[in-house]
Amino acid sequence: MRIGSVDQVNQIYNTPVTSAYKQPELKAGLVDEAQFSDEALVRGAAYKAVQDTPEARMDRVNELKAQIDSGTYDVSARDVSEAIFNQMFI
Repeated sequence: MRIGSVDQVNQIYNTPVTSAYKQPELKAGLVDEAQFSDEALVRGAAYKAVQDTPEARMDRVNELKAQIDSGTYDVSARDVSEAIFNQMFI
């Protein structure tokens, strides 16, 4: 196999590469804008409200824990049945 024109091959490797992509020119005074739908605004407000609320009322949790530990925690069967009924049918 004979390789000729080595100079032409070397020219290809020595040619600087120029980028075909050109940065767009920025015009002064233009600002990017975004418009959000009403649903997105409502969802954002709801998400923020959830993030701002505490997970649990720790004073109530500690009170219930103390009652359970001491054996004085008592819930009436009527209260439990009403809560179950309300969750299922209301």
